[in-house]
Amino acid sequence: MAFHWRAIAKEVDQGRLLRDVLRDGLGISSRMLYDLKYSGSIKLNGVGVTVRERVSAGDVIELYLAETATDRIEPEEIPLAVIYEDDDLLIVNKPPGMIVHPVPPEPNGTLANAIAWYWAKEGITRAVRIITRLDRDTSGLVLVAKHALAQHLYATRPEMIDKYYLALVEGAPREATGLIDAPIAVNPANPVTRMVAAAGRPAQTAYRVLQSGDTSLVQARLLTGRTHQIRVHLAWLGHPVVGDEQYGQSSPSISRQALHCYALRLVQLRTRQELCLLAPLPEDMQQALTICSHNA
Repeated sequence: MAFHWRAIAKEVDQGRLLRDVLRDGLGISSRMLYDLKYSGSIKLNGVGVTVRERVSAGDVIELYLAETATDRIEPEEIPLAVIYEDDDLLIVNKPPGMIVHPVPPEPNGTLANAIAWYWAKEGITRAVRIITRLDRDTSGLVLVAKHALAQHLYATRPEMIDKYYLALVEGAPREATGLIDAPIAVNPANPVTRMVAAAGRPAQTAYRVLQSGDTSLVQARLLTGRTHQIRVHLAWLGHPVVGDEQYGQSSPSISRQALHCYALRLVQLRTRQELCLLAPLPEDMQQALTICSHNA
């Protein structure tokens, strides 16, 4: 399915090369410009041009890009909770227990299979480009790009997305708000897991305690995107996520790690308006919070 993008040049674009307008204004990389040149086209006021064309304020810039991705996700009729959709994005609420993308041991039953079906039933063929991935047992909002440009921009410009999570944690953090600034590395004893280590990659998680007790409800905001970041950081703080067997312990109140991506704040590509999408706390986490509160 071909992608079409339309934008109006601004006063600040007067006299500039189209290449620079696309790079600075839209954040398009050299690789994306290459793809547009060889797999699509660029038009200025309806006329095909090269990126060396000069732009005037008010000019209409149009980008056309053919779908070139080769992923072959098998469509499967799996229920999909769509929270938001526009020409560039799809945002869905992933249930716990579902992996995001097929892997060799599990080629079916994934979120990507469900998304492929959602599009296929409308007669649409496109790649499934998942931008914000969640662990199997983490529930919540997942951002999906409908075309290569959206994927590129959201993946390379982190300021365009803020991700907020809710977690049930063991005990009560001493500080009601804080910033966990601790680098994360692969755990050499178990490469599937991660650990805080001086030689790791920089990682920051901002948190706020919403409800304090023997089990606390904590809001966490990702400032970086390391694997298992929230789970590793909260465990390192001394308050592992309830039910997290990798970084804490199992729990009789919930059968998975009690972690949920409940909010995405993002900048919409075409309008540059801010969007804030929400997914309420899932039933199993609500029940676990109630059980833990009653037992406190």
